[in-house]
This record gives sequence, structure tokens and C-alpha cells, in this order.
Amino acid sequence: MEKKASLNAVIVQLKAMAETSCLRILALLYHGDFTVSDFAFILDQSQSCVSRHLHLLCEAQLIERCQEEKQVYFKLSRGHLDNGIVMAVISALPEHDLVLAHDLERLLEVKKQYRKKEEKYFSKNIAQWDALRLSSIADHIVESALCQIIGDKPFETMLDIGIGTGSSLKLFSDLYRHAVEITLDSNVLHLSVGDTIFDLVIFHWVLNFLENPQKALNDIVAVLRPQGRLLIVDFVCHEIKSSYFHHYHMHFGFSDLQIEQWLTNSGLILEQTVCLFPMQNENNKGLKVKIWLARDPRLLVDDIKNKVVEFV
Repeated sequence: MEKKASLNAVIVQLKAMAETSCLRILALLYHGDFTVSDFAFILDQSQSCVSRHLHLLCEAQLIERCQEEKQVYFKLSRGHLDNGIVMAVISALPEHDLVLAHDLERLLEVKKQYRKKEEKYFSKNIAQWDALRLSSIADHIVESALCQIIGDKPFETMLDIGIGTGSSLKLFSDLYRHAVEITLDSNVLHLSVGDTIFDLVIFHWVLNFLENPQKALNDIVAVLRPQGRLLIVDFVCHEIKSSYFHHYHMHFGFSDLQIEQWLTNSGLILEQTVCLFPMQNENNKGLKVKIWLARDPRLLVDDIKNKVVEFV
């Protein structure tokens, strides 16, 4: 049985929304999570003024205050009671209101600045990550393990998602007929492969950069051939305090349980794991590298046609 909000709680929430700036903030939070300085720029108000509005909305439990290291941002409350009220009010806002339209224009400027910062950071972080990777484990050790897992049976198509080294393409060049390489350039995976489907997809040292690994794996399934294979190469979950990992959206390695859960949610089956132990030094003490092999359990149409069915 769902818990119902009290009448007084609903009145508090409606009162909090019955103010122009608070309503504008809620409308903006529908498009993402933002900081006090973001709201100050968009609303053209002082940070102290914006903070008062945010405090009021937080007290009414319409929004949540979140902190990641030194960064504080706000987002809509995910509770089913509060969020429903907010959505109902936002959907009733006039589409062509000049004030709201102006807010959206300023919002685009804020998002543009975020993208520039992310691209700058990403380029820098890729170089640092590559340095850590190379200081941890030699490429030939990982490549040897990959070859053992994949075997020597030829296949049609391969998709390599990496950081631009192209090593996987060279490694399996004798096995595939056609290959596509995607170099990650942000924390969101953009697949632009048309109608091509792949027998083998490799996530080569990039899953840690993705803001939403589950969504990325879901997208991969859409381009994976039935019975196709997915290989993930990355670090195992750890607690290393390294300057290489100080970023809000970067994952600190992965556990078997987390990987298996993401794969299961995507409709894939985890078939094999291989653990590799890197060279130890002061930057990577305790690190382990792992390869996860998953398969799409769907059957090819030809496989179904060739099955003999006996009726008793």
C-alpha cells in the first residue's frame, strides 16, 4: 500500500511552488541537475537570493541537495509523491512564456560551458589514464589473454570501442572481414554504425569513463548479432587514492557482481572472467585487471531453421 502525503505536506509544497523564482528553478531542474552559480546566471539573481529559493524548495522536499567532493548541485526529488506534484505543475506551464523561454536560452549557454569543460577534462584524463594503464600492465599480457578467449575461428564483423590505440583491430585483423573503431571522446557513448551488426564488440579500457555504463551496454546489445560476444577490459573495483581518478563521473574499477548485473539487465550472459595481476608500483598498488566475456543468448534464424523437431 502506497503512503499518501498528508494534506499539510501538500499545502507546504504548493506554497513553495507559488513563487516565480521557485517555479522557474523547478522548470530548469526538469532539464538536469545544476549548481547555485548555474541558477544565479540563468535567473540573473545573486547567489544569496538563489540560495534562499533553493532552501525553501528543499524544506518542502521538492528538490534534493547533493554533493560530490567539493561540488554541490540540486536535482528534483525522486520520491513518487513529490515528483508527481512537480511534474503536474511543470506540465501546466505555458509553452511560450517569455521568462521561461529566456531561462531555456541561458540554460543552453550553461550546458555549452559544461560540454567544453568535459571535453577539456576528458582529453587530459585520457592521457593520464593511459599512463596509469601502461604503468600497471603490459599490453602484450592483455592481448595474449584476449587471443586465448576469442580463439582462432574467423568471424564477420568486429566493433572496437577504445581510446584510439587501434590495438584490438590489429590483434584480430586475421579473423574478421569488416571492423569499425570508435574512439571515446566524452563520458557518453555515441554509436554511429548504421545498420551494421557485430559478432564481437570490445570495450577496451573505456567503461570506467562512461557516466552511464548500463545505458552503454543496452546500446551495444542493439548492434550485437545473436550469439555475438562482448569483451570488457578494465580494472577490478579498488580503493586506490590516486590523482588519476579524481573526477566526479569516473568509476574506480568494477566488481564481478556489478558487471554481471549490468550484463543481465542488458539481456547478456556472463560466460567467462579472466583476472590479470599488474606490475605493482606506488601508483597502482592493489590494482587488478579483469576481462569479462559475455554472449548474446539469442539464436540465429538459420540455427532455428536447422533444428530438427520431433513430435511424440
